[in-house]
Amino acid sequence: MNNEFALSRITLKPIKHRDCSALWTILSEPLVAQYNDYAVPLTRNDVKQLIQDDITGMYEGNTLRLGMYLLNTSTLIGCVGLYDIEENTAWLGFELSANYWRNGYMSEALAFMLTNITAVVSPLDSNVKIINLHAKVATENTQSQNLLRRFNFTHVASEHWVYKL
Repeated sequence: MNNEFALSRITLKPIKHRDCSALWTILSEPLVAQYNDYAVPLTRNDVKQLIQDDITGMYEGNTLRLGMYLLNTSTLIGCVGLYDIEENTAWLGFELSANYWRNGYMSEALAFMLTNITAVVSPLDSNVKIINLHAKVATENTQSQNLLRRFNFTHVASEHWVYKL
């Protein structure tokens, strides 16, 4: 699958095995790890399997993890993805290296995802029409909650947020 999107400062493209070391580094950062739902500590083999599961999920049409790469350096700084894609619903997930927090990178990626969802998911299945986007955010992760609020997600339960496309 070749689904690459060049934005103003980042490129979004499907995660690949060669990203394993960089993704492991990001997911292992204490500030990032405290909010993710992966088993901690993660090993490189765990991340290799995670990437393989994402690649398999892309081909099965139920997962899409896009790496976020700095436009000028191709450095992986995080990921944004859709998971458990079924009929018209998907779950949003994202992680960003703490080195790049508060610089608008995740806002740039999320704005693109929300306004171009049909193009983003088209390689998975031309019949996918996502209209309900869910996100799970830890109650203490106020930074991610504020991000979702800025994009008009609705807080529906303790860690559950919803966006209607």
